Amino acid sequence: MDSEIWRLIALHPDVGNAQLARRFKRSYSSICGMAATLGLRKSPEYLSSIPASTGMLEAGRAFRFPKGHVPWTAGRKGWKAGGRSAETRFKKGNFPANRDPDFYVPGALRVNAGGYIDMRTSFEPGARGWTALHRVLWEDARGPVPRGFCLRFKDRDSLNVELPNLELISRRDSLLRNTIHNLPPALKSSIQLLGQLKRRIREKQDGRSAQSPVRHA
Repeated sequence: MDSEIWRLIALHPDVGNAQLARRFKRSYSSICGMAATLGLRKSPEYLSSIPASTGMLEAGRAFRFPKGHVPWTAGRKGWKAGGRSAETRFKKGNFPANRDPDFYVPGALRVNAGGYIDMRTSFEPGARGWTALHRVLWEDARGPVPRGFCLRFKDRDSLNVELPNLELISRRDSLLRNTIHNLPPALKSSIQLLGQLKRRIREKQDGRSAQSPVRHA
């Protein structure tokens, strides 16, 4: 096997792949594949001999665009290029054949990446199309959510979309509810210690001196 590889390396630069395939009694594709694996290239002398021996360049000369040729589509884009493009365009309101039809009707529901239920509310171009279901439910019953306020789930279950489970609170109150100071003392201390440790690691990596020592609770 090694001897064949060395022979291929020696012969490949100046011998055609079809001829190599006959010599090695292998397929044309296997010769090309092994040459690619070994990073072999044809020699400049061999490449320069191809047009003269095969007529490849001359055969294609009649089909080339002449120098200075301007395509008939120059300056046109998309549908302006003409032709039969109008026949193959998606029509307004087109429904993809590979999608669930129930997904493309007003009121369709989905669970988004954040774990909230969305409702299909619009098909208008440029519109978001989907609105949080709990917001739709609240606004239908209580009106728009004022600026600076947000809706929260009382039981913290975002899939429990019922009006009695929703409450309107200010964003400031929402922030305070999520603050570390409302956590149990042991968990609060662990989070603070972890934060100090991460800061020390970053300071060490950046070559800076630590600003404060890590204090154990």
